[in-house]
Amino acid sequence: MKIPNNTKNMANAQQAQLSTAFHYLNNNFYCENSPVHQIENELEKTSGCDDDDDRSATPLYIYSQAQLHRNIQSYKDAIHSAGMSSRMHIFYAVKANPNLHLMELVREQNCGAVTVSGYELKAALNTGFVPEMILLNGNGKQMWEIRLALKNGCMLNVDSYFDAENIISVARQLQKTARVLIRVNPGLEQSSTPVHSYLSTALKNSKFGIPLHQFDQVLELLRAEHFIQVVGLHCHVGSTIRDASIYSNVTRILLDIRQKLITQEYAHLKYLDIGGGLGIDYYHGTNQEQSPLSSTSELIQAIASLLPPDVEVIIEPGRSLVANTGILVTKVLGIKKSPDGGKNFLVVDAAMNDLIRPSFYQAYHHVLPVRKSISSERTYDIVGPICESGDFLAVDRRLPQEPVKGDLMAIMDIGAYGMAMASNYNMRARAAEVLVDGNSWKIIRRRENFESLVRTMTAD
Repeated sequence: MKIPNNTKNMANAQQAQLSTAFHYLNNNFYCENSPVHQIENELEKTSGCDDDDDRSATPLYIYSQAQLHRNIQSYKDAIHSAGMSSRMHIFYAVKANPNLHLMELVREQNCGAVTVSGYELKAALNTGFVPEMILLNGNGKQMWEIRLALKNGCMLNVDSYFDAENIISVARQLQKTARVLIRVNPGLEQSSTPVHSYLSTALKNSKFGIPLHQFDQVLELLRAEHFIQVVGLHCHVGSTIRDASIYSNVTRILLDIRQKLITQEYAHLKYLDIGGGLGIDYYHGTNQEQSPLSSTSELIQAIASLLPPDVEVIIEPGRSLVANTGILVTKVLGIKKSPDGGKNFLVVDAAMNDLIRPSFYQAYHHVLPVRKSISSERTYDIVGPICESGDFLAVDRRLPQEPVKGDLMAIMDIGAYGMAMASNYNMRARAAEVLVDGNSWKIIRRRENFESLVRTMTAD
């Protein structure tokens, strides 16, 4: 759908896009050249629901195609500047956002894909990713998932001794060589990866990867198998990482292991997979207490400066590719005070089922009004309608203006782990997703309704 703009407004909007796809113009919030309130209004007009069903357009996920392209290009530019264009490969972490339309845009930029389930693998294949550039990761792969990967010529990570046994078993059944990377768990201390404990994946007590003291045992199992080809090593230490030096440490760990394997005549060690996890500025510069955030260029340079010329690198960005491409638009339902008057609750129609990160990780997401107005600032807890005290999107958040019923709010940076972690809790329908390209937009995922929720509950 195309939204009309006059020439002057178009020029102003395009100028504002130089810094971000989301911006204000004449006090209205835009995604690229498309006013967010107009997208919401058009969707509500065309909802087609009767009075006994949900006719609203919100909650609503909106993504910027231009921002996605810019994020991918920032990685490509950094890789080129480091002289690594032929030796460093971008594998999109599909779990961040598995929308097929977004995956197609990523694939068109010649990226690979890292998947953590059989259906993510099918999504990557169905959206045209080159099978040889798809990696199936995971600490609990099922036999059918391993079979799907091997039949299509995809790579797999080996995460444990039993995982190695399962991959060997399927490879023998199919009489196909499995190209595998061994996932290493270096047993880091929490202090070395200062992120939320749920987002740390290479600690001594993590469920992911092979501990160094078990490495030789798994290696012996793989070495003895004719249908296994070890093509690389992998380590992913966590997510929302702000310091590129962590990736330098991971690179050194993998290079040391690689050198030992080369002396044991492992001739096909082509790849080091450094993982992903680079953070973004969720605070939009408002939190001066945070440690500095490394840039994409600093990340790439931290890895490239350590590499010998015969090594190729896989990096697995997810959050840093798609997080700031998306917003969650929500409508104010009303305002209430706590019994003691100490809290102002801004009740909106989005909830923890639409964005669970604040509740699950105590994560911060910037919140902005879709239409600016002149009014006093006030502090709110922004909460949803779900029957849980933990259903909040922001706590003690000072908003730049006083909202009223019917106002639209934009929750920023939800392109990663927003819709991907959405649920139907309280039998709530998952929201629609819209992709903006300049001054046009299209629905890339329809909103669910009651019929779609109960369809799988029928006997036939």
